Amino acid sequence: MNHFSPLALILLLACALSSTSLAASKNKKPGPPDDFEKGLIAYQKKDYATSLMLWFPLADAGNPQAQYRLGKMYLDQKDQRKDPAEAANWIKKAAIQKHAAAQSLLGQMYLKGVGVKRSFSKSAKWLLKAARKKDREAQYILAKLYYYGDGVDKSAPKAAYWYKKAAKQNHTAAQNKLALMYLTGEGIKKKHKKAKQWFEKAALAGSTHAQINLAKLYLNNEVVKKDSHKAFKWYQKAAITGNAEAQNQLGEMLENGVGTQKNIKQAINWYKKSAAHNYPQAHYNLGRAYVNGYGITKNFKKGIAHFHQAAEKGNGKAQKDLGVAYYTGKGITPDSAIAYAWFYVAAANNVADARKTTNALYKKLTAEDKKKAIALATEYKRKYFIRPE
Repeated sequence: MNHFSPLALILLLACALSSTSLAASKNKKPGPPDDFEKGLIAYQKKDYATSLMLWFPLADAGNPQAQYRLGKMYLDQKDQRKDPAEAANWIKKAAIQKHAAAQSLLGQMYLKGVGVKRSFSKSAKWLLKAARKKDREAQYILAKLYYYGDGVDKSAPKAAYWYKKAAKQNHTAAQNKLALMYLTGEGIKKKHKKAKQWFEKAALAGSTHAQINLAKLYLNNEVVKKDSHKAFKWYQKAAITGNAEAQNQLGEMLENGVGTQKNIKQAINWYKKSAAHNYPQAHYNLGRAYVNGYGITKNFKKGIAHFHQAAEKGNGKAQKDLGVAYYTGKGITPDSAIAYAWFYVAAANNVADARKTTNALYKKLTAEDKKKAIALATEYKRKYFIRPE
């Protein structure tokens, strides 16, 4: 006959009760959804009227989740009138109850003046509350506010701090910004290896800005070993997504055989894609192609049209080539006064020999044309000179 001590009996009983409890919890069926969950189910089915009917009483009774959701519905115009002010009212109620997503959204609404009077300081206040609760979008936007000094004292170190917080939560835009700060040493200790790592992380996650920055790193920078093939690969990834800058750069690499085999026709195709987004350098490159017959049938008229598109967006080389076109009359009716005006703007953009050409042309103008040329030059500079950032 077995004899158990009192302690052993207690332990055996505890184990038996624990096993029974676990078995019961496994067999226990989840309870029916509450009204908030029913609202979510309806929302997912795009039955917004039912969501509204279920959430409104909850929101009115002070439920922060329902208040936030209700505010979003008024903001996003889900089966009802769009009412930013009403949206702000409900979102603010949830934000006051420390609902992180509501605090983040309210901060963004103050930033843009949606449903509330625009206020950078109030935006920063709410974003900070959400950022401290690990809302990554709030962390990213707050970092930008600190970087530019909007609503808060300008502080590159604080910007870097919040960019890093968001970056660690896989916010790709923050990862790209943090990489740039590591690259320049602005607000954080310069670490080229860290910059490359964060660019790569964001680029692999699909950030076109990071892909372009990584390509520039491989193409132009001394931070990493120059590798034009890798640069081409990253520009290509960004170009395929429709980024105009990358499409133009890819065209230039194909035209010049950098990082890939030279292919003028493919280059022209990428220039056209980029120009369709009105990217100035692509318009200039297409203009060159048409005027010189590079990989495309020579057509002065089309070339000049592309030069115009680029020049009006501040491209100095296009402005100079337009000056040449108006002076020579190739592809356009000659006009020395207009030619002078374009040379003048190109000179302001420090394009090689543009100033010398401007001065030489001015001497050849008649007194009447000089008046017209000066008036046009003043107008063109005001409209088409874009100061470099």
